[in-house]
Amino acid sequence: MIKWLNRVNLIWLFVLFLVFHVILYYSLGNDNWFSVALLASLVDTGIAAVLQFVFREEKRGVR
Repeated sequence: MIKWLNRVNLIWLFVLFLVFHVILYYSLGNDNWFSVALLASLVDTGIAAVLQFVFREEKRGVR
């Protein structure tokens, strides 16, 4: 899982998260479904970016 996370492209991950969240919040009937989906996707992608940074630094032995 960690190797996959280090190889994944963050732009495609953002698109995947956005599609998932749009479908989720639209189907739940949220009035601001696009804004909420966009914010949730940005947060999820940010977490993935931080994890990529941390695991790449550990692999290099920097700490």
